[in-house]
Amino acid sequence: AGCVCVHCAGAFGVGAGGNASNLPVPGRMNDSEFGLLMARAALPLAQGFVPEAVVITCGGDPLAGDPLSSLELSNVALWDAVVALARIAPSTVVLGGGGYNPWTVARCWTGLWGRLAGYEIPAALPGESRRVLESFDCDLVDEEDRLPGWTTTLADPRNDGPVRERFHEIAEAVLAPERNAEHVA
Repeated sequence: AGCVCVHCAGAFGVGAGGNASNLPVPGRMNDSEFGLLMARAALPLAQGFVPEAVVITCGGDPLAGDPLSSLELSNVALWDAVVALARIAPSTVVLGGGGYNPWTVARCWTGLWGRLAGYEIPAALPGESRRVLESFDCDLVDEEDRLPGWTTTLADPRNDGPVRERFHEIAEAVLAPERNAEHVA
């Protein structure tokens, strides 16, 4: 058994111990940075466990627009990561997790289940789905901060950007903790 955890920096340090690896990420993580961590750290670590099953906790809090997180992922980047992790074992269980924006969480989980089941993600939502999303309210998300796409589409536009050096350091440290512990501490 093993564990790979990607989360906001502050709660745990970078590193690996036993079969657990922490990848604490700085705020404003974009899709390109997350993709690098998945390709160079999370997926290689998970594959190294040679799992018979994978359990993925997929929180909606790293999505752009979450009022309690400082991360800025698109739901498409999160879907891609979950699909890639699901492919490394014959059995997969995907669980929901955090997320404090009802529009981004509902769209994320709906799209994720669709992707995992092999459905195409529509470019626009049908009227009934739009009405459901339009009926949501949340005192944590001000009206002026609510994006129109949150009620009209499932897939976010990708939020690609430059990859900060810290993400390279995290990936390297997790894959070679004994060599890099002093460098990233």
